Amino acid sequence: MEQERELLVEYGHHRREKRHVLGELRQIVVSLLHRSVPQAAVQEVFLGRGGWGQITFEFEGRDYLVSFTNPNHESQDWGAYFRKIRESLEDNLRGRRWVHVHWRAEPSTVDEQMVAAVSESGVLVDTTYLEAAVAGLFTLAELIRDVFRRHRAHVPLADMLTTGDPAADVWAMTPTSRLNSPVPVEAQTWGNAAAEVLLVGQAKEARPSGLAWLRGDTALITCPDGLLEVDTARGYAHWNLRLPGCHGAALVRRDGAVLVMCGSALVRWHEGALWVVAGGFEEGSVLLAGPDGEPWVLSGSGVTFGAGDGSLALTRAGERAGDQMRYPITFDAAVRSALWLDGHRFFLAASGHSAVVDLTRTTDAGQREEWIRTPVHFPAHVLRAGAGSVLMASSDGTGGGVGLHRTDVTTRNSDPVVKIRLGEIFGLAQAADSEPAYLLGSLPSNDPAHISPALVRITGHRLSAPRPSAVPAARSYDVVSQSARGERGDYALEPRPLAPPGGQGTVFPARHKASGTVVAFKRRSGWRERGARRMSREVEIAQRLGGNPHVMPVLDYDPAYSWFVMPKADATVEERRAELQEPDQLRALVEAVAAGLSDAHQHGWIHRDIKPANILLLEGRWVVADWGIVRRPRGQTSTAGLLTNASIGTAGFAAPELSIDGHDVSAASDIYSLGQLIGWIFNGTTPRTNVPLPPPPGPWYGVVRQATQLDPASRPQDIAAFLDLVDRETSASSELPIARAQRLLEEANERQNTAAASQLLTLAADRPGDYELYLHAIAKLSVKTAEEALLANPEQTVSVIEALTLHAAASDWPTWQEADRAVWWLLYVAHLAAREEQWPLLDTAVQGMCDWDGRFDRWKPQDDIKAWMRTLTGHAASIVASVLRAQPDGAGHLHELADDHRVDQAIRSAVYRP
Repeated sequence: MEQERELLVEYGHHRREKRHVLGELRQIVVSLLHRSVPQAAVQEVFLGRGGWGQITFEFEGRDYLVSFTNPNHESQDWGAYFRKIRESLEDNLRGRRWVHVHWRAEPSTVDEQMVAAVSESGVLVDTTYLEAAVAGLFTLAELIRDVFRRHRAHVPLADMLTTGDPAADVWAMTPTSRLNSPVPVEAQTWGNAAAEVLLVGQAKEARPSGLAWLRGDTALITCPDGLLEVDTARGYAHWNLRLPGCHGAALVRRDGAVLVMCGSALVRWHEGALWVVAGGFEEGSVLLAGPDGEPWVLSGSGVTFGAGDGSLALTRAGERAGDQMRYPITFDAAVRSALWLDGHRFFLAASGHSAVVDLTRTTDAGQREEWIRTPVHFPAHVLRAGAGSVLMASSDGTGGGVGLHRTDVTTRNSDPVVKIRLGEIFGLAQAADSEPAYLLGSLPSNDPAHISPALVRITGHRLSAPRPSAVPAARSYDVVSQSARGERGDYALEPRPLAPPGGQGTVFPARHKASGTVVAFKRRSGWRERGARRMSREVEIAQRLGGNPHVMPVLDYDPAYSWFVMPKADATVEERRAELQEPDQLRALVEAVAAGLSDAHQHGWIHRDIKPANILLLEGRWVVADWGIVRRPRGQTSTAGLLTNASIGTAGFAAPELSIDGHDVSAASDIYSLGQLIGWIFNGTTPRTNVPLPPPPGPWYGVVRQATQLDPASRPQDIAAFLDLVDRETSASSELPIARAQRLLEEANERQNTAAASQLLTLAADRPGDYELYLHAIAKLSVKTAEEALLANPEQTVSVIEALTLHAAASDWPTWQEADRAVWWLLYVAHLAAREEQWPLLDTAVQGMCDWDGRFDRWKPQDDIKAWMRTLTGHAASIVASVLRAQPDGAGHLHELADDHRVDQAIRSAVYRP
């Protein structure tokens, strides 16, 4: 169905364009033909220099030539216009059937002049044919073939698809008052409810699939062969629409038009004209009335048994093919039906648990604690039972009973209304909210091949005192999302953008014409396919996380993803940098961004572009915006190889791993960018690629240092861990760092606790200027116990060594014992680094060791240094020699090694003094 939906979007975009391009129309027709015709059998041809492009194709042994009316052409004499086209095709028509596509963006009739001009050797295909094919009701090649079989130049779509009107008496039903014996239907009711069997039909094989109210006492029953009108007072029946493939309850509009699902498409039937309104829906899709009675379709399933997100969606069908707006729903449940409540709130009836989703805010049905227990077995039929209440009907699974329950969506309580002895249930309807409900079912029977339909009237099912629904407080921009219909003309754009164009699009201030609300209108830029894919991601994640107050919502969007509308923000982080350095404001910003990212990460989405320009202030709260390059959950990412060689994100703010494989990333990648964002707020300078930007020493130094580790495994692994880090580093504590360090030191040395050793190293790395912590804790830490921590995070280890080295020149002059401890500790780390071939770590440790020894000339540590250097060879010896040459004071204390033949020549040369 995905290909059908994509073509529908392309068709709708083509139809809504002010200047229609004939080449685009041809490509749409080619795509339609490929659904039933091999690719090699479809060819595009051009007639002469500057001639009109045509299409030839072969289908079922026949050759066809397709020509087109220029969509921009306005003719006063269509007969002459078509004769001219016919003459230009003369040489190419030999042996081919001529098909002329007369397409108009707006509905138009095919007049007699057109038909007469084509009738000599061809057929005329109008807009209704194309839209039926685009929506997937029939293939275009089959429609063209069937027109020729009718031997007429033009056949209206209704005549093509609908069948004759055979006798409908087999579907006629009899009022129970006229039956010779009473109907054996037992019913149990609760409260003021009552159930009465009105009509009973004869046994038949075909099963109905829906019930709707047409007018007065007339109901519409959906049968396999079409829509049947039934007089509920007398039982008379006749066909309203004879169209095979219809299923589900029909929708009757105020103007008398009837809409019904037919196969994977939605068709509209009114005054003898048939139009296909939408398509590309999965099998079993359900039609329902949305706001203002407009058609919506529930399709797909939320249950995929571990295969990732389901295909469940609510689609606003619109009025024409290509207008539909699809809202993918996140709800891990077997949804059977849906009901519009108010605003853009829908009730999703599912087996087990049901839910309410407000599309104004989010497409996520929420957590399990927010769901509503479903009181019936199979809730495929739902009705409104008062304000905020839903009536659900289902068979009980035994084949001998049907139950109706009323559920209050606010209190989540359910009450039984009616239990009636029926075999199956086919539909549930009412003329208006205040009218009785009507249930279409079948009488109990032992014959599984046949059913006897029965129409039951239900009264007293509504709540006597309507309860107010729990509707979230309206936001200033809700009026825009509630009237969203994907129409570019609903917005008036200002000429100047809000900011210079970015890589994904340009944002303009705009005004919603209907309400006057000021919004931000983002227009897509970039490659058509990739740009549309990125904008679709941005729309989808905004819909999914719309219930999160810290995610920028999308209010309206083009189904072809060429633009979308969002609220106009008050400011960006770039504009508020100075005030964000104040502790409380920075903390509020960080927690808001973390809250926005946390929801996304739980669903498997990674933003990948956290930076100052993408964090916006909206109605007093910070929101995360611009999700255009978000990484989808596993299994939903872009086609392999399409983006894997491209660096993703913004240089400096992007995590290092994004330049290697932008798909193989985790929450730690966004945490790196968030750390760089904090560093930028304090420093005001753009960070360099793969170079952490820590703030000045203070509460946030440790947060940024740990969040921007180059190795993703060394950062906090999720938002919860990151917030724990923020709490630990920025919250006031009565415990001195040295006191905590002493506790960790004791735990590490006496109990060989490697975790305590790791925590002590992290504590020191976050406080590089703490002299006492380094000389009285780090220098006493057992390197053997700390081996794992020292090697697991070499960047952190290097920073600890560098800080310890700086303390050699501290104003608080170290004692001889402190100097000894520092030199020995650095020597042990150097020994570990050489053994593990960690060359950058070895270099840094030897530099620190020589710096300390060069300043304090400690004899006992020098003996151990000399003994260790006698063991070095190869690369380790070369690195140590290089450091000694750069540290003449430290090297001078080792000069006797120059005469020791056991020492590597590189080291002997470095300490030699002629």
